[in-house]
Amino acid sequence: MISEISHDVIWDLYEGEDYRDKILAEKWDVVFGEKILEMEDTLFVQSLRELELALKYAAARKDLETIKARFNLLLYTPELQGAKIKEILFQVLKFYNSFSIFALVSEKGVHRHAYVDFVTGGNYLSLIYHEDLPLNINSHTVFIDDVPPDFSPAGLGGRKIILGMDSTPKNNIPFVEIPPLRERKMDIPYMLDGVIKSLQFQGKTVKIDDDLTKLLIEYHWPGNTQEFLEKVYEIITLENPVDQAMKIASGIDEIKGLNLKEFVDSLVEFVEKKVIKKALEENEGNRKKVCEVLNMNYKTLSYKMKKYGLT
Repeated sequence: MISEISHDVIWDLYEGEDYRDKILAEKWDVVFGEKILEMEDTLFVQSLRELELALKYAAARKDLETIKARFNLLLYTPELQGAKIKEILFQVLKFYNSFSIFALVSEKGVHRHAYVDFVTGGNYLSLIYHEDLPLNINSHTVFIDDVPPDFSPAGLGGRKIILGMDSTPKNNIPFVEIPPLRERKMDIPYMLDGVIKSLQFQGKTVKIDDDLTKLLIEYHWPGNTQEFLEKVYEIITLENPVDQAMKIASGIDEIKGLNLKEFVDSLVEFVEKKVIKKALEENEGNRKKVCEVLNMNYKTLSYKMKKYGLT
């Protein structure tokens, strides 16, 4: 029966003389009334049986749209790429289905909204926290970001609330902790693949080699996904390996999680390998000429070629 399938349907009534204006004022999935206009994605019905079928169809269509939205997010959104973060992602989905309010806790730079996009299929209202939050919110799901840990959800009942926080909540609000990027480095190759797919979808040709990927994994990413995306999008526009290495190393103002010696060694090896490889290509593999160009003795060149697999 209709009552069994319409629990999530928002109803609205109208006076006969306001019928046309009401239809034009908003987007409707189903209209129980005369079809006076051709409207894309709107079903007009004139009997209870038609209404029941139309509601089932509209519900199925919304479910399909949610599935498609989640698929696209999993395919193209860098924040959601990788095996480690998939575990977190489905934990967020479990919380979304279990609690009327919960929090996503992470460092700055983690794209918390990506997790909200996934669990809601993009159907939510996004707000940034301030003291005078509106209480008359007309949305089934609300995401409030940058919320302080002592936040009280009083007055926001009757809807699904997701909070974005930088530290754990103090009011017994259930929460999911999203790890910083330095704790999920195994996901970085998949995140890079997500960036490449997104750019290819836009018709751009992009390639990131294994050496550059290794260097990106070595870095500690204090700015998390936001810093990752900013640097990767800049790096792929650079051809000079020195410029690429310097872009990765630029802006280091926090050393948490960074093994400085290992990272510097990786930077040097990345640049060295690229420079030697290019010199060999430009001199058709003539080692003596390469030694002259790079001001390097023959024995050292031979050692480094073997080290970097350039022989």
